[in-house]
Amino acid sequence: MARYAALSSSLPPLTSEDLYEFRFLTDAQISPDGERIAYAVRWSNDARDSYRGAIWLVPFGGGPARQVTSGDGQDSSPRWSPDGRTLAFVSDRGEPPKGRRRAPRNVYLLELDGGEARRLTAFTEDCGDLTWSPDGSRLALVVRDAKQAEDDQPIRVYDRARYKTDEGGLLDERHKHVWLVPLDGGAPQQVTTGDWDDGQPEFSPDGAEVAFVSNRTEGRDINTVADIHVVTLSGDARRVTDGKGSYGNPAWSADGKTILCYGVDEAMGSSAQNAHLWSFPAAGGSGRDLLAGWDRTVGSSVISDMRAHAQTLPPAATDDGRILFLGSDQGTANAYSCRANGGDVRAETMGAHQVVSWTLDRARRRFAAVLATATDPGNVAAGTLGGPMRKASCLNDELLGKRYIAAPERLEFTGADGWKIEGWLLRPRDFDQQKKWPLVLEVHGGPHTAYGHSFFHEFQVLAGRGYAVLYTNPRGSHAYGEAFVKACVGDWGGKDYEDLIAGVDHVLAAGWVDPKRVYVTGGSYGGFMTNWAVGHTDRFRAAATQRSISNNISAFGTSDIGWHFWEHEMGDATPWRDAEKLVYRSPLTYVTNVKTPLLILHAERDLRCPIEQAEQLFVALKVLGREAVFVRYPEDNHDLTRGGKPKHRVDHCQRIADWFDAHP
Repeated sequence: MARYAALSSSLPPLTSEDLYEFRFLTDAQISPDGERIAYAVRWSNDARDSYRGAIWLVPFGGGPARQVTSGDGQDSSPRWSPDGRTLAFVSDRGEPPKGRRRAPRNVYLLELDGGEARRLTAFTEDCGDLTWSPDGSRLALVVRDAKQAEDDQPIRVYDRARYKTDEGGLLDERHKHVWLVPLDGGAPQQVTTGDWDDGQPEFSPDGAEVAFVSNRTEGRDINTVADIHVVTLSGDARRVTDGKGSYGNPAWSADGKTILCYGVDEAMGSSAQNAHLWSFPAAGGSGRDLLAGWDRTVGSSVISDMRAHAQTLPPAATDDGRILFLGSDQGTANAYSCRANGGDVRAETMGAHQVVSWTLDRARRRFAAVLATATDPGNVAAGTLGGPMRKASCLNDELLGKRYIAAPERLEFTGADGWKIEGWLLRPRDFDQQKKWPLVLEVHGGPHTAYGHSFFHEFQVLAGRGYAVLYTNPRGSHAYGEAFVKACVGDWGGKDYEDLIAGVDHVLAAGWVDPKRVYVTGGSYGGFMTNWAVGHTDRFRAAATQRSISNNISAFGTSDIGWHFWEHEMGDATPWRDAEKLVYRSPLTYVTNVKTPLLILHAERDLRCPIEQAEQLFVALKVLGREAVFVRYPEDNHDLTRGGKPKHRVDHCQRIADWFDAHP
């Protein structure tokens, strides 16, 4: 590591309460002619229990931005009409129905030559996945079936394993389907039906068909297959993909003969594999991996606590015979392209950043992107393929300019088996290399995601408090090749744990970290690893486990993805087959070893890592007489720190920093 002189900062630290002041960029859409960018911003509402949102417009070539929607609700998902004169968007504005906290998200239209937004739909459930028909006469969207009757105390009866989701809670017999909504005032038309969910609609170039994603296989209740289907406007549907893989984000070729999509040719139950760009005949037939030999994954796998995990946008074909897509590589996410017939992958954008999402104009030359860095949570970026990107918004510049924001230092160190592991270090505010400083090890979730060049509010708050913050990508992380991402499967708490400890030792070797003040925290898989660490070493002064896993046996049956995710991740082990392996890999098994003070943070509606995981660990520690505090957040789910109630996110961040402060 390079030597640093004493650094003093006249700027105050970023605080947990500063989250209330952030503006969160959620979408950026370039107009068909490439002249304007519509983007959606949300922020904490006055009660700090939810968010407000608005749509803004900014010229592509630069100039002041203009807010074009307003109100007390959340306006989001702007979508340009083909002629560029109208914006469709969804909003929950208006009075909520009886018994609901907010109104359902319906579609509104805004004529950009003047006037107020008008409501287009009146569904009783949220609308999503908006897309325009090529002629601009109608919109396709997805909406859940309406409730037939209200029941204050429903008795729930299930005959299938997939009866709940972290995003939707306990499910009923209703499903999401594709609808067509005409702009001339005609009645909406439902074009898909059935005992399954449909999503991600995309019109064919002639507007006569709609591609969409659905699992209609016999074993859909327990498998993770996702197929591309096509439906005519009269409702006749056919499957395009093979019924074995997991595919999504369909896009049509210009002649309508081919459908491009992202996915894997084998649905395994977890994301421990590279997703690639595929091409299928629209009439059905064998697909082709256009990225064969490219040992990376499509999509933006870099995570942040400023947004939920980003949805990859559909691929786009250019007039010069290439396909554009987003991809991830070693802590970055950028735009890439390949030949239309596959191969010759090249980067279209470059930089130490995360292109969260992007859209292209009609000519496939200009683009708008949601762009984040380690010191900027997200702004609109504009550019032309092959050229540099230009910042087109300044959402949080004023706030960040008044706070100490630590820039990351890249690290590379040797993990288990001599593997090279990448990480980053934030130095504390007022850093002086002649002093001794506390260190916090942060462990990401997944495990098949990645840290990298994206902003973390929690990290910056800790750095402002005087902590060095270490975050790394141990084996199991995405964006380092398929062998790397698969390397922790069946070995949670093994060599992945060794990689993490090697990172701590690497930083300790610099001499300025106090070895008696080293802390650990992480969420989801990072929570599992926090629990595992304190059961296998006493070197951490205190720990904070977030939305964690402690017992693989019970997680198998209580998580909304338990039966397929845990079986795959634990190397084909189930509670009735190789249960010993699940027990051996469970942090709860080692609870008697725990001497480290542990803060346990969990959302009560978390169905990905159910709160019973935290309850088991907490009660065991208290029975053993160990120092532990359990904090429960009502009404939030697994996305608590990324999109939960603002006041809960603030409290969550504050408690972690205070817990470490309380254990010097």
